[in-house]
Amino acid sequence: MVCEKCGKEHDGTYGSGRFCSCKCARSRNHSKETKQAISNTLLNRRLTVKFKTDFSIRYCKLCKKKQLSYRNKSGYCFKCNIKQLNKNIEIRNKISKTIREKVKNGTHKGWKSRNIRSYAELFWINVLDNNKIKYISEKHVGKYFLDFVIDNIDLEIDGKQHKYEDRHKSDLIRDEFLRKQGYFVYRVAWNEINSEEGKQMMKDKIELFLDFYDWWQQK
Repeated sequence: MVCEKCGKEHDGTYGSGRFCSCKCARSRNHSKETKQAISNTLLNRRLTVKFKTDFSIRYCKLCKKKQLSYRNKSGYCFKCNIKQLNKNIEIRNKISKTIREKVKNGTHKGWKSRNIRSYAELFWINVLDNNKIKYISEKHVGKYFLDFVIDNIDLEIDGKQHKYEDRHKSDLIRDEFLRKQGYFVYRVAWNEINSEEGKQMMKDKIELFLDFYDWWQQK
């Protein structure tokens, strides 16, 4: 193939194959109509940017000296932005340290579980009550809250959010911590019970847990 600009032969792999290189493609001779269309397009783009962008002079909110680009959304120059980030980290660390000290001296009770029960947990409360199984609900161990503690069994009713990769990794860390504290973690994956198939699946899971609980008591 022959380049329309320089006349050299080429393999046609560049672009549409009309030109041999980017240089020739960009330097080709346009007609007056094409040049005018390109000019109008570029002018419209500049006008759009002008009316949508704030070009007023802005200065750093901290040092008040450095003039900022209109693209700068933080309101700080580079150096002051770093100072501000470090300051925020120091503030967070200071607050965290204060809270830990208050928890130690008893003036702050730390994190508390919300007094909200999911439908799945309410369902299993009925299961445990109907089978006369004693349990402790929302027991606080370390930084974790356990759904149901039965002897040394941590019965967890897992919703679909536990299937996500990041949640699964955090669950593994949690389970390992609880095992070191002497707990056996028994997880039940919740499934919808709106259909007969779903009801049968949950019934099978209940029977499996009851069999496990009987074995646990006898060991």
